[in-house]
Amino acid sequence: MGAGARRVRRHDRPRRQRGGRDAHDPGRGLHAPQRTRRRGGGGAAHRGERRARARGAPRLLLAVRPPAARVILEARVRHRFRGFALDVEVATDGPVLGIFGASGSGKTTLLHALAGLLRPHEARVAVRGRELCAAPGGRWVPPERRRLALVTQDPLLFPHLDVRGNLAYAPGAPERLAGEAGARVLEVLRLAPLLERGVANLSGGERQRVALGRALLADPALLLLDEPTSALDAELSRDVLGLLLVAKRELGVPMVFVTHRAAELLALADDCAVLESGRIAARGVPVEVLKRPRALGVASLVGVDNLLRLPVLAHDEAGGVTLLDLGRGVQLAAPLCAAPPGTRVDVGFYADEVLLCLEAPHGLSARNALACEVRALDRVGHELLAELAVGDASVRARLTPAAADELRLAPGTRGVAVVKTAAIHHLG
Repeated sequence: MGAGARRVRRHDRPRRQRGGRDAHDPGRGLHAPQRTRRRGGGGAAHRGERRARARGAPRLLLAVRPPAARVILEARVRHRFRGFALDVEVATDGPVLGIFGASGSGKTTLLHALAGLLRPHEARVAVRGRELCAAPGGRWVPPERRRLALVTQDPLLFPHLDVRGNLAYAPGAPERLAGEAGARVLEVLRLAPLLERGVANLSGGERQRVALGRALLADPALLLLDEPTSALDAELSRDVLGLLLVAKRELGVPMVFVTHRAAELLALADDCAVLESGRIAARGVPVEVLKRPRALGVASLVGVDNLLRLPVLAHDEAGGVTLLDLGRGVQLAAPLCAAPPGTRVDVGFYADEVLLCLEAPHGLSARNALACEVRALDRVGHELLAELAVGDASVRARLTPAAADELRLAPGTRGVAVVKTAAIHHLG
């Protein structure tokens, strides 16, 4: 019906949207328009830009510097809340950037800024050279047009839909589910047997797998993961982390992975940024960054610096262990792996997983009782971090001052470091 007196209004008043194309799309216009507009020529320039895009002309991207071809993400975000300020600048070639830090350090806020759920006071965000945000006053791509997929701690599944319906809700997912790309996602995440099941009949790990599948079926340029395992128990967390590793290797989707668990960071991330009070406290390869916990001043990092690259000596399949060479005839029994003898593997374990004794214990299930010598004792808060010489390697043990006094520990003290095989993690 044409516009005129006594005619039906085309405006959707509850959503405050103008009539026209996609007026009833609830995902449209998530942010209010800017209140101030420049006068004189600005409107014509924007109309010319829209006409150029309609003709298929290339877009001009405002950039401080031309991004290198391999750079996946460039982000500069500054935003101030009452009592907290986020000030972060990071560029990475991934493929997985880990964002690590304690609760309240700004990890989720940064992720929301990347996704477009937060409109920062000052920012520039570009993914694979495509500028998504330049504030203040510059380009703003709304969240639904950024080609970014966000997976949070809560899977946020639709309870009235089955698994297939939840997966198909992603943009373009119905077509991909019918093709090879969709079949690959279902295979990697082990979702095919769940397609006809209702959401209420899924476990926590299965729900998170569906959320990951929905995100991947949207064919994102970047996958944003906000502590996807934090609401799961240890066994389910390992399962989901293993699926993410497979997705990284098999599907090749770049990710930004927010976590407060160092073991997850070491296993999945290629690059990392440690946040503390809204700022970057450390940057680099996770295995190197986490070797410097005291320098970072982040209490939750203490004890994560037993990170070793060791040669494989042999495999004991019957015993379920791989023997690694610590040097000087000392062997470390790690969980069984497939690396050929003679190659090197990266392993890690927490300093509080090391039990320090003056004599070799008897009747223990732990496979590793390693002769050691105390090199140094450093106080970290209310605890001590003992640096131990084990073969040619350096191993750290975490203990209380009372325990150190009772054992009369000092540099030069000889003893035995006990480490359970199950406490040792293969990295990468």
